[in-house]
Amino acid sequence: MKNKTLFQRPKLLKASLVILLAAAPIQWSFAQFTFSTPRTTLGQVIKTVQSQSKYQFFYDDQSSNMPIENLEVKNVSLEQLLNTALKGKNLTYKIEDNIVYLSQAAKQQDPAQTPIKRQVSGTVVDANGEALIGVNVSVKGTSTGAITDLEGKYNLTVNDPKAEIVFSYIGYKQQVLPAKESILNVTMSEDTQMISEVVVTALGIKREKKMLGYAVQEIKGDQLNQTGDPSVTSALQGKVAGLQMNTAGTGLGGSTKITIRGNSSLADNNQPLWIVDGVPFSDNNNSDATYYGGVDRGGSSVDINPEDIESISVLKGPNAAALYGSRAGNGVILVTTKKGSKKDGFGVRYSGNFTWSQVAETLEMQDRYGQGHIVTQDENKNPLSQYYAKYDPTDSSSWGPVLDGSMQKAWNGDTYAFSKYGNKLKDYFDTGFAQNHNVSVSNVTDKSHFRASFGSSNNKGVFPNEKLNRINLDLNAGMEMNKYLSMDGKISLSRTKAEDRPYFGTYGAIAQLMGIPNNIRLDDLKQYSTADNAHVNWTGPTAGIRNPYYVLNQRHNSDERWRAFGYYGMKINFTDWLHLSAKYAFDYYRTRIEETNAGDGINGESSIKDITDDEMNREEQNFFESNAEIVLMGDKQLTDNFRLGFTVGGNFMYQNYESLNAGVRNMLDKGQWIFNAANMLNTAGETGHERATNSVFGSLQLSWKEYLSLDLTARNDWSSTLPKKNNSFFYPSANLSFVVSDFVRSLDKTLPSWLTFAKVRLSAAQVGKDTDPYQLYNTYGFKFEKGELIPSKSNVKMNDQLKPEISSSYEAGLDMKFLNNRLGFDFTYYYSRTKNQIMKVPAAAPWSGGKWVNAGLITNKGFEMMIYSTPVQLKDFSFDLNVNLAKNVSNVEKLAEGVDYIYFNGDSNFPINVGARPGHKLGEIYAKTLYKRDEQGNIIINKENGLPMTTTDADERLARPIGNIQPNLLMSVSPSFTYKGFTLSAMFDMKFGGDIISISEMNATGSGMAKRTMNRGESDNFMMIFPGVYEDGTPNTQKISASNYYGALNAEDFIYDASFIKLKELAIGYTFPKSMLKKTPINSLNVSFVARNLAYLLKHTPGTSPEGGYDTTMFSQAIDFMAVPYTRTFGFSVNLGF
Repeated sequence: MKNKTLFQRPKLLKASLVILLAAAPIQWSFAQFTFSTPRTTLGQVIKTVQSQSKYQFFYDDQSSNMPIENLEVKNVSLEQLLNTALKGKNLTYKIEDNIVYLSQAAKQQDPAQTPIKRQVSGTVVDANGEALIGVNVSVKGTSTGAITDLEGKYNLTVNDPKAEIVFSYIGYKQQVLPAKESILNVTMSEDTQMISEVVVTALGIKREKKMLGYAVQEIKGDQLNQTGDPSVTSALQGKVAGLQMNTAGTGLGGSTKITIRGNSSLADNNQPLWIVDGVPFSDNNNSDATYYGGVDRGGSSVDINPEDIESISVLKGPNAAALYGSRAGNGVILVTTKKGSKKDGFGVRYSGNFTWSQVAETLEMQDRYGQGHIVTQDENKNPLSQYYAKYDPTDSSSWGPVLDGSMQKAWNGDTYAFSKYGNKLKDYFDTGFAQNHNVSVSNVTDKSHFRASFGSSNNKGVFPNEKLNRINLDLNAGMEMNKYLSMDGKISLSRTKAEDRPYFGTYGAIAQLMGIPNNIRLDDLKQYSTADNAHVNWTGPTAGIRNPYYVLNQRHNSDERWRAFGYYGMKINFTDWLHLSAKYAFDYYRTRIEETNAGDGINGESSIKDITDDEMNREEQNFFESNAEIVLMGDKQLTDNFRLGFTVGGNFMYQNYESLNAGVRNMLDKGQWIFNAANMLNTAGETGHERATNSVFGSLQLSWKEYLSLDLTARNDWSSTLPKKNNSFFYPSANLSFVVSDFVRSLDKTLPSWLTFAKVRLSAAQVGKDTDPYQLYNTYGFKFEKGELIPSKSNVKMNDQLKPEISSSYEAGLDMKFLNNRLGFDFTYYYSRTKNQIMKVPAAAPWSGGKWVNAGLITNKGFEMMIYSTPVQLKDFSFDLNVNLAKNVSNVEKLAEGVDYIYFNGDSNFPINVGARPGHKLGEIYAKTLYKRDEQGNIIINKENGLPMTTTDADERLARPIGNIQPNLLMSVSPSFTYKGFTLSAMFDMKFGGDIISISEMNATGSGMAKRTMNRGESDNFMMIFPGVYEDGTPNTQKISASNYYGALNAEDFIYDASFIKLKELAIGYTFPKSMLKKTPINSLNVSFVARNLAYLLKHTPGTSPEGGYDTTMFSQAIDFMAVPYTRTFGFSVNLGF
């Protein structure tokens, strides 16, 4: 059965019915109706009645297109109207208060031919055991039917012993079951791809998906987080077509780079806008990770509690986001939180999960050779004809002899077997543990709603001492003051605290572990300090080689963020079709960061007291954003066939950010971290910015019948970050939707039995993007460095003529459903052009950092496809299969005049650049050093030393990129199985194409630890020949040592295909039937076994994750470097309702 307006969200059906039954005013029954039309449909009649009264209808989907001829009535009651409209239509109706039930009338049969009748009855519930009201229950192939009541019960008469009963309900998958027994109870499962699905669109407006002209994909809360992932970004990965995530391997809550439909900005401005319940939500990332060190503190979206989420809608591209302005140019992630559900008294729910994580795989290492070096000269430094490997406990590399188990004196004076001792990268790490608890209390009445929730997430990482804890408190409430005025509000409070995040880079513990020889016992290193030495290591210690346990205890860090965001709003109903809403929204957070460093201890200090380079740094960041918004909305059925909707509004955004930091050095009392107990004020600084954007916007929705819809939108922004003459920019959009299947039905034509639904859509849009604050004029300041106040000035020339970036987007789509919604797909092709790129180009002295200009053009084109199917649907068993596919190509059409290439921002210590050239794909990877090659591609070898010749010529490096960060195809496959109360679901995340360079393996190769160094010419006295030719073209025959051979490899040798197939999620659950819980206070109970990141079923990287990255930049997306090994997680979850 179907309700076209109020009951588009099935889970609220029961609540809404009770509200309406309890609160229906007396005057509703006196509504009068007038119709004068020669031809219309039953669906249009119902829509008109609903728009002019408070009546709501339940009716079969197929009845919507039933033609009504010559309907001429004036000022009649609803009963008189229905009697006239349904005359001769074989339909009957029943009115209970303001609810109208339409069903097929029973056919009259010849008594002589009437078979033996029997009664079939039962109860229909959802997956949580809640009764479903208004389910259409009918005998297949007949007109016999019934509707479930307020308790989900039905009763009907069956004549045929082989009869099948059809259960259909909006938002749920249809079931056809044999009527073998007199009691037939049914549990219906949700259909997430219903034709009349309602989705959240721009400004939080709910629209019927089939009438939209652009691509929107919605993920329900229960689909989002089936495995209890505490991070909303991680839970979203793989579930939306065209959305790519790169999560940094930097520990708990690391940075996540999110792109929708590819990168489109040369300035790396590619992140989408987050909106939570209409509140713009800052997802600022905070990472100071570099080649040598630093900490990645991730993004602030980790503050969102996934258990509070009702749904997430992803608005892709400018088309869907035009009404959100300049910040939405990269798409919008719309989060809608839970508001509560109807229940007598207060409804209480608890959910909890407990998970354990372990390191799954580490960089592949050789396990045959130990500490030492390859001897190539005699004592007089004369070259040897035969090399050999020699053990030396003072060596810092692993080019020593075979691990033969012989007794050898070790670095610490102990004598033990020269053998391999464990896997350092795995043995160093702990078993991580996480527990998440969430409790919510809610109540919905006919005049109000209320929900309060409390969440606690405690996570201990696999990295020793690492912790990430979060507490959430969420309150939302609303009340209808009278028929003209309603008010609602929300406040969400959170505290997120991290301790001892992994120190990144070559000075971090992971880099140190990768260099430890096989013959070193990790347990011996736990005594990292003695009475005579502050820092003890298996060699050194030096700046580059340190004891990983000293590093672990030398550096400590913490960051704590308190956050409050929310809104309060009011809505005025002038009429039943015209409304005015006003909202004030805010987002505030304060982050406090502390880092301590006990000192390197690499200068022979005999005790901690002798160290003078110890330091402490503290920083406080404050961020505030407010949005004041007023919107006038109308939605009017002007005629039987024509409907008009509109939106007109304004938004006023203000943002303020400030950061204060100070650092001290050489503490008087070592380990006592107090500012005024230090010998030196090392650093101090203050930064900040303000920005504002004022906007006006409007939209117009025109729909004809149920099959044709045209949406027009327009917005104008005035941005404070652009010069006055360029700060106003206007962008429009137009979207057209044509539901072919409904159009055919309106002509009284019949669709093929295998085709259920077909829609085509077109859209075009333009959106602008402004720039960061303070890029118009150069500023001058001061800063402290090692106790001295020195002037500070940017080396980048600012530009007071900057204009907004402009992105124009076009898309076409086809949505089809077959076999009564058992199979369907949504297909979208898109093309976008982003011009006036705000980018840095080279500039004359003294501007060594370049200058900002508007230049360049990037095009993005590709397709997205969502396939959903139910291959098997039986009484107790069903099998669903959903597939997401997306391909995007980002091309650089042109750069600034006279600029042939651009490098993206990135740490210059890495052996690569990432950038772009006109006429090529965005995101090329360039090696800073390349092999010299002949015309046939052979490496040219230096005849004097047998080593390859190299070049650093910029033109050659640009002409020969070694890879590209862009994938060729993104894909996910999600199968799910249901048997009675049991469910089994999985999600396979896939990426094909794109490249990544393993700097981790490159470094481990240089020290002789990487697996590829297993082949070191042992049978030829550790001598090898580098493949290539001399400059005269003859093959190289000169032998060199294995250590020199591998030391000569460059970035070209460590580039890998970044493709992967990953089993990201697995959940096995059981929902207890209501009958088992009747004698308990519990009304719903579900338990599940959950697992995340179980395995890479396909990958090419050498043990490390192919997903890469240490922050959200395009540069780091190309790099695998000293990442925390990826982990697999197992656990269980419990969900209770009271």
